[in-house]
Amino acid sequence: MKYILLTVSALMLLSCRKENTKNEKKDTIAAVKAPEVIPQKEVDILKILLDEEIKESKPDEVDYKGYYVSFPNDGDSYNVTFHKIASDDFNNDGITDYIVERDSEGMLGGNANTNAQILYVIMGKNNNISEKHEILMSAPFSYNILDGISYEGGKLKASAIQNYRAYSVSADSLQSTELSFTYKDRNVYEESYLTGCVLGKWKNKKIFNTPTEYRRSIDEHNYTETLHEKYVSGNFEISAELSGCDNMEVTFDGVCKTTDTSPKSVAEKRKQFLDFLVKNTSLQKELSVISTYYLTHQPSDDFIRIGDLSFKIFTEKKKGEIEVRLVITKGNNPNQNENWDIVTRKK
Repeated sequence: MKYILLTVSALMLLSCRKENTKNEKKDTIAAVKAPEVIPQKEVDILKILLDEEIKESKPDEVDYKGYYVSFPNDGDSYNVTFHKIASDDFNNDGITDYIVERDSEGMLGGNANTNAQILYVIMGKNNNISEKHEILMSAPFSYNILDGISYEGGKLKASAIQNYRAYSVSADSLQSTELSFTYKDRNVYEESYLTGCVLGKWKNKKIFNTPTEYRRSIDEHNYTETLHEKYVSGNFEISAELSGCDNMEVTFDGVCKTTDTSPKSVAEKRKQFLDFLVKNTSLQKELSVISTYYLTHQPSDDFIRIGDLSFKIFTEKKKGEIEVRLVITKGNNPNQNENWDIVTRKK
């Protein structure tokens, strides 16, 4: 009897030890954490941008302490100053990134060299700039002027007010709105675009199925996402741009190298251009409607409207090539016809 009790006790003790061992392993596994990403030491990003601004030119004056440069510009002189707004690791790769204000001031304060931008500078290895995204703060004839810039918790906040030069209203009637910018998925977004725009909810946004070049940015006037793509196929080189909030705007520019620029060749290349777009873009439905229309209609000077689609095709002959341009607008929101309506995501 004692033997049986001892045996049972031993088995229970062994079972408990095994259970404890299992728990210890679980606790050990639970305690393992992903290594913490420690941002690298900051670089003098303002000097890097100043040197990039100067390049091979011969400025009148360079101040590396104030990050200022002045250019003679053939008698139309202007100066550029850089100011750091924030530094953070926006893409969580362990390398510090930056938000910088670039101010350019030309003569009389109203020429093409007078403007201001916010630069999101994403750094790569060896202190090289990996990405750069620009948000227009002001220009003589920009639609909006940004003010009250601040950065906190990964968000860049700003107030946008209508530029009196772009809107024919009295100063006390100029409208304003609050904006919030964030870096996400290799681009800078104004947050209301992601939540309040039809195109902002389009996942994996692309124009060509397999683009040769692909770049995303932010529109300088209405803060929507812009796509810039290129596709090269045989004698055709086609570039495309897409933007918009609820209403999509797309432009395709094609160049075909050819020695035959006869009217017959132009018509053939135009059809080839449209056929290619139907088969090789994400806008197959819209482009099929357009391609079918031009099978029985000649291009005109007016935009053609079919349902919510508006489009127009242009052709131009040059020496050794034929250029084709297709402009498309797809309207989902009739209340977003003007820039400020898009900025405020008007419904």
